[in-house]
Amino acid sequence: MRIFRSRGQLETRLRGWALRRQGHDALPLRLTPRRVYILPTPAGWTFGLLVGVVFIAGMNYGNGLALLFAFWLAGFACVAMVQTQRSLAGTVLCSIGGTPAFAGELATWNLELAARTALGDLRIDFDGAPPPQADNPGLAATGNLQLRQQMSRRGRARLPILRITSTAPFGLFRTWSWVDLDASVLVYPRPLGTLPLPEAPGQETGSAQAEHGQDELAWLRDFREGDSPRQIAWKAYARGAPLLVREYRSATARRRELDFAALPGLDVEARLSQLARWIEDSAARGESWVLRLPGSEQLEGAGNEHREQCLARLALYGLPEQPA
Repeated sequence: MRIFRSRGQLETRLRGWALRRQGHDALPLRLTPRRVYILPTPAGWTFGLLVGVVFIAGMNYGNGLALLFAFWLAGFACVAMVQTQRSLAGTVLCSIGGTPAFAGELATWNLELAARTALGDLRIDFDGAPPPQADNPGLAATGNLQLRQQMSRRGRARLPILRITSTAPFGLFRTWSWVDLDASVLVYPRPLGTLPLPEAPGQETGSAQAEHGQDELAWLRDFREGDSPRQIAWKAYARGAPLLVREYRSATARRRELDFAALPGLDVEARLSQLARWIEDSAARGESWVLRLPGSEQLEGAGNEHREQCLARLALYGLPEQPA
């Protein structure tokens, strides 16, 4: 156990030294040979042992053919080392972005990069991340890789240090590089709570909800299978926009009031989770709502954009300001 703990400490020290040595990372980032490190794999150590045994046997028995074979294997190993280093050196990280997620779920980081080798031969990971998924594993291609990270709490989560690894093309050497980028993603409070949605002011329990297609236009949303063609915004589609559907609300419809102060008896995190649950329910019903949090202006509206604004306000509530 002590050996593995010491090995982990050694790797942490080496990583810290490498990050200080290479300086600040900014996109687009090209992996230069100076920041690419290489060591033999277990197969490479075995191959080196084989070369040594063949060389010693040739020296002991004065066998020129065995010595020639040993030198040929050593030359092949040198070529493999250069090719493995070249498979990673020159890789360009073009962009990176993350999609917001709820606490307790997986956030997805999308990396766009250009590599000399097939993207399937590269592995980009960090602690707790599964292997990436390549959208375009072609040779010498520009493609996208996806990394998923488990989010434990709300706020702004920073992208961990990435480790890019490759053993192509022969598997005798492993080359890697560390990348530390300034990227973050919002983590929303987990939508929890059993309290029913608060009734809108002036709305009686059990009253009929506003139906689509009546009175004033509320917002546009993405097209879903089963939507009526009459509700599609054909003018926007003709201008090059995706298929959007018009949502209407009744002129007498009221907005629900989601108030932080109206949840006594709950701690801060429980209140935020309950508000997130109400926002998700209101958005799913196509309703409009008002979000009130202490110390900030109220947010009122409807639709997916309003939903994201409200969830972002909940994610950062009470936390120190952090750069986006």
